[in-house]
Amino acid sequence: MSKQFCKVGQVKPNLKRLLKIEELQSLYNAFIEEAYNVMQTDCSLSDYLYFEASKLRKQMITIEATNEDKFRSAL
Repeated sequence: MSKQFCKVGQVKPNLKRLLKIEELQSLYNAFIEEAYNVMQTDCSLSDYLYFEASKLRKQMITIEATNEDKFRSAL
């Protein structure tokens, strides 16, 4: 039987290439706004939207930290 060359889980995507920081911020704001709007009618949906927004916020923080490290190393 031949080996499978599967890279699932081994290769991580470059987040800066996938989404720009401005796009992440607009998605974050949209999730927060939608979560606030549905807070009174559907608590579980609101919690899920807040959770997705927090994941986006973590991505934005890591991208910003990566950009700052590269900027500092360039100086």
